[in-house]
Amino acid sequence: MNGLVNRLGQLEARFERLILQFQALWSQVQALATKIAGLQQQAGSGQGGGGGVCFSMAGVVIAAATGSFPTLTPGSVTGQTVYSLIGGTPTAVSTNATVYNQMQAATVVTKTIMLGMNPDGTYSAIAQSC
Repeated sequence: MNGLVNRLGQLEARFERLILQFQALWSQVQALATKIAGLQQQAGSGQGGGGGVCFSMAGVVIAAATGSFPTLTPGSVTGQTVYSLIGGTPTAVSTNATVYNQMQAATVVTKTIMLGMNPDGTYSAIAQSC
């Protein structure tokens, strides 16, 4: 009987240590999740590369590029609100963005514009919805 009590005591102590280890790991996972969320927001705020983030904006007229590639002059607009889809909800990442259009056709007001982020924090129109 004494052996069984000792063994149960050892199991209980081991279980308590495992609980503490699990709590420590859970804290680390939460800290990493917070860091990841911060990095994702940073990538979408013009402070880093696009890194797989998709951006969009409401349709506006952005003039077509003039000249010929690679010395073309893109059309542009300023003061635009740019969104990224986070958790299924469009979330504004910039409310004063400059957006360039290097395409040979102007964009239109009635279609969503998909964007890519440029290294300088501006955006380029890469497609417009059909």
